[in-house]
Amino acid sequence: HEVKEMTLYDDVKNSYFNVSLTGDLFEDVKRVCDANQATHAYLWGHLLDVANEAKSLAKRFGLDEAAAFTGGLLHDIGGLVPEQQRVPLAEELGIDVLPEERLVPMLLHGKFSAYFAKDIFGVTTPEILSAITYHTTLHVNPTDLEKIVCLADKVKWDGEGVPPYLSELILAFDQTLDAAAKFFTAYLYDSNLLVVHPWLSEAHDDYFAKQ
Repeated sequence: HEVKEMTLYDDVKNSYFNVSLTGDLFEDVKRVCDANQATHAYLWGHLLDVANEAKSLAKRFGLDEAAAFTGGLLHDIGGLVPEQQRVPLAEELGIDVLPEERLVPMLLHGKFSAYFAKDIFGVTTPEILSAITYHTTLHVNPTDLEKIVCLADKVKWDGEGVPPYLSELILAFDQTLDAAAKFFTAYLYDSNLLVVHPWLSEAHDDYFAKQ
């Protein structure tokens, strides 16, 4: 028998997803996080915070709470791929890599999270996968679920202390979900980014062309 050559994806799965999966999404994501505790100690706490926040926002705005929870639970799982492996892995998996993502490979983690959500954790609902994909920047004409997973991540950010935009974001939620998405898109667009992702640019131009 010919021995199949190990791919980079095989290597990533063996390194970061080498746990026995139960078919229970919550348990499986927790197992993966536990297995990566040494290098990603914050990950489970952040995923759980965002999942709970997404569920609570979904309830508030009359959306699918289970879908929001799932999107939140998996939104950053792609962050397990080390920086230097992100571009080659994306190319191997046939994931489109934009010039901005080559410059800042961190920007690929949403695409990886969606890929792993489907391939490793068996999530096949397109709306959930797109909410995971676009959670960092949003994009043009985002769905309500995309807005919720993105904004839950911003409310429960993984930075130090309280997010500088939090009080304004909370006020924007009191208007509409869209007002909150528009506020955060503007905040992110005007902040000191290394590069502006085209999705963010398109989302920003679209929101502010409608004035």
